[in-house]
Amino acid sequence: MQQYTADGMFSRVRPARPDRNQPTCALAVDAEEDFDWDHPVASTEHSTGCMQRIDDLQRAVGVHGVRPTYLLTYPVLQDEAAVRLLARHIADGQCELGVQLHPWVTPPFDGHEGPGASYSGNLAAGLEARKLACLIALFQSRFGHAPRIYRAGRYGLSPETAALLEHHGFDIDTSIAPRTSSAEEGGPDYTAYDYEPFWFGEDRRMLELPLCRSVVGWGGALAPAAYRRLGDAPARLRLQGLVTKTRFAERITLSPEGNDLAAMLRLLRHLRSRGQTVFVLSFHSSSLAPGRNPYVRTQADLDEFYRRLEGVLEAMSSRLGFRFASLAELPGLLQEAEAG
Repeated sequence: MQQYTADGMFSRVRPARPDRNQPTCALAVDAEEDFDWDHPVASTEHSTGCMQRIDDLQRAVGVHGVRPTYLLTYPVLQDEAAVRLLARHIADGQCELGVQLHPWVTPPFDGHEGPGASYSGNLAAGLEARKLACLIALFQSRFGHAPRIYRAGRYGLSPETAALLEHHGFDIDTSIAPRTSSAEEGGPDYTAYDYEPFWFGEDRRMLELPLCRSVVGWGGALAPAAYRRLGDAPARLRLQGLVTKTRFAERITLSPEGNDLAAMLRLLRHLRSRGQTVFVLSFHSSSLAPGRNPYVRTQADLDEFYRRLEGVLEAMSSRLGFRFASLAELPGLLQEAEAG
């Protein structure tokens, strides 16, 4: 299996500068089938039952005026009950939609299985394009228009993805996972990236909104390098845990999955100190029901998930001066600046 990096995946990259000072946050939900996260292959059993919990989520975030963007995989689009549920919330102006490409459950299939095949960059030539076309066609048949927001499953961008997104008229990509590497499984290495939205595209402008993740800590400028270097070898994982525990360098994601409220607030303070004003809170639809993913195993886990979610939304709105917007509104809050 040929490993690949994220270098050179985007053409004509230009910085995205804040258009206003007030911080703004959107919510992106990976609306997907639940599956065996350790073995995401074509034969993995899965269910879309977690999508029936969407009403619970809408009530929780609606209190804060949040309109989630659901990034739909092929199996969710095949689920007529889920489509009807989403269509109702769309009609009420309560959410938006995009797509997420899970190669292992999106036709056509070429018989290649294994964790590496779950990353688009490892697919046979032309297969990513055909899978994306199938995903777009099903979305359009369900909702009457083409999707404009995209996420690669497992954040698995390929060297061809950006051109494909431009060809199909997408406006936003959300596939970079900063300070993260999947190289051991044959996936992309994003460790050189930090949370920094940017514009890209040859003939039309598209916005990259990375996963809101960064390495923060009292190590300052040394923290990202320390976290990355100590994670290079499995034998050093205990040292990586040590620098995280002491908060010299800790990787935090703006998500109630695996990040408590205090950690999320540390991340927000760090990114705000760097001048960031646009943020994306995210998690998986499988977290809405116990036992569907590693983050929410029990009812107690689910209760804690909602406490964290509601806690960070309340903190942003009442203490940190945030406003909430839809994902599709975020490009309008960022100016284009030529790289120099």
